[in-house]
Amino acid sequence: MPHPPTLLAVSAGFGVFVVLEALYALLVRLGQRPRTAWTYHLWVLAIACTTTLTLRDDLGSQAWRLSASVAALLTAVVTVSLVDSLLIQRPWAPTKGPALPKLALDVLRAVAVVATGLLVARSILDYPLPAVLVSSTVLSAVVGLALQDVLKNVFAGMALELEKPFSRGDWLLLDGSPVQVLDTSWRSVRLRSNEGVEFWEPNANLSTSRLVNYGSGVSPVALNFHVGLPYEAPPAQVKRVLESAARSIPGRLDSHPPTAFVDHYEESSIDYKLRVWTQDVAGLSQFKDSVYSRIWYELSRRNLHVPYPVRTVQLQRTPTDRGVQRERKARDHRRLLKSLALFRDLEKETIDRIANSARRVPYDDGEILFREGDSGDSLFVVAEGKVLVSKSGHNLGTGEIPLASLGAGDFFGEMSLLTGEPRSATVRADGPCDVLVLAQRHLAPLLEEQPELAEVLSRAVVERQARTEATVEDRRDRTATEDLAEGSEHSILGKIRTFFKLAHD
Repeated sequence: MPHPPTLLAVSAGFGVFVVLEALYALLVRLGQRPRTAWTYHLWVLAIACTTTLTLRDDLGSQAWRLSASVAALLTAVVTVSLVDSLLIQRPWAPTKGPALPKLALDVLRAVAVVATGLLVARSILDYPLPAVLVSSTVLSAVVGLALQDVLKNVFAGMALELEKPFSRGDWLLLDGSPVQVLDTSWRSVRLRSNEGVEFWEPNANLSTSRLVNYGSGVSPVALNFHVGLPYEAPPAQVKRVLESAARSIPGRLDSHPPTAFVDHYEESSIDYKLRVWTQDVAGLSQFKDSVYSRIWYELSRRNLHVPYPVRTVQLQRTPTDRGVQRERKARDHRRLLKSLALFRDLEKETIDRIANSARRVPYDDGEILFREGDSGDSLFVVAEGKVLVSKSGHNLGTGEIPLASLGAGDFFGEMSLLTGEPRSATVRADGPCDVLVLAQRHLAPLLEEQPELAEVLSRAVVERQARTEATVEDRRDRTATEDLAEGSEHSILGKIRTFFKLAHD
């Protein structure tokens, strides 16, 4: 039968074990358990053993020294872990993130363990303090030589924490690519690219690199885009074109209008800088793509082209295929125009003349070709891609009314071409598209030579207008009315003759 003091000591140790494990169960239930569960359970066992050996008056024995040393060291680790879970992680406000970065927490844990180790060596193991310090110095020298790179990253990480050049959630420009800061540690910074790939960059590399911090998206940032354009183009015109292209870019801030500058002169071009503001730092690559794409489409429509580097090259004269290309384009234009109901009753020679004067213009996805109410005098024919046609529904108490989705071979804008009236609908590109543009000045000579064309064109316009009116009336939940007085053939014909200054019968 065990000796009574031994039984009492074992019972006390068991009681301590039960109480501490019950505390762990309570922390788990509250969702605040220590991050290293196995360390906590080992600490509880060491505390229980130390309590039992202490009550048995085994102080100074080898078992007690070992148990007490392990218990003291684990106490430091568990204490830091509990402080981390209950205070540093801010469980009352998890959205704010930890109160201390991971690197500072790792340093705190290391300091606590080292200080506890010195205390254990002096108080429990009875090592003389000078001997402990000498041993620690020798050990530190050996460890320092063996872990030079690791220690370099540790001190670099501490410097980054003190200076705070970036925070969690910030977007940095690293090797020309945007990356987001996820976390910091004693050795490296955890980053994530736009492709969702996570990687770790050593602290020493970041501390010696030139960092560009775009922030987390809370504050607006300006991005600069450089474009080289010909010397022949007036800078005032070019700056207006670039600023116009930037105004329709998704993600641009309306509160900070885009601005274009002349930056410097190149050998064969003037370098312009376009400054655009945004808060979408997480989508920098897509934002840059949108800016450069819109610039290209706007420049193409304004007949401005990025010049090639000027070089003097001796070439042998050979036949070119420019005439063939022009003929191919004219043939494509004729084929498109012949398929239109608007021109189906015209002679072949007339269509050929119209096709030769048409101009092909590209548009980017989402760009507005024109808005309802804009002035205009041109007809558009979809050559490639699609466009969406809509009409304002303010008078009906609704938003925009979608009228049609037009594809290759469809046309729109005929009323402005033939009568000069403002645009009656809004048209935007549904994906990249190309359109043929036929202006009033191209059609005027034909109508002067052949006044009878006005009657042919007016009939086609009336048919198209009737279909549009039916669509709008349908949105009012009423049958389309037959009253098309404003769009009658006679009225349209009169407007055409007036606009083109033709003689009335």
